[in-house]
Amino acid sequence: MPFRLSTRGHYAVLIMYELARSGESFSSLQDISASQRLSQRYLEQIVRPLRQAGLVQGKRGFGGGYVLAREASAITVGEIVRAVEGPVVPVECVADGSTPERCPDDCKAKSVWQKVGEAIDNVLDSITLEDLVRDDIEQPASSKGGQFCDK
Repeated sequence: MPFRLSTRGHYAVLIMYELARSGESFSSLQDISASQRLSQRYLEQIVRPLRQAGLVQGKRGFGGGYVLAREASAITVGEIVRAVEGPVVPVECVADGSTPERCPDDCKAKSVWQKVGEAIDNVLDSITLEDLVRDDIEQPASSKGGQFCDK
């Protein structure tokens, strides 16, 4: 299936944004759910691949929750999206493991879609969590609306 950012990828970025904002303090999914007005159950499903990718660390019990596994400046939006969505490809024929029946090697459009996929990756990989938090801080409070973005 061609790449399309789902709510899973969108919410993963929101989770990571909230963790970046909280710095070294552990944040519960309940707090993130309340802050971003998202389903806590859905966030629980999304945080699992983020842990597996080494992007977050969890702690159980009182004062527990989640924290970034690395500095916000070292985590890109691309890493987050790929952790929960898989590879970013605009059409299936440029995905790894695509069969020749789906897109033959002599397909004239294949190189176009490869370049589009590379451009998307480059943009996503050029934005760090630190950039998102800094941009949020630099915006006047009246333009933020209390949330990272509309859902």
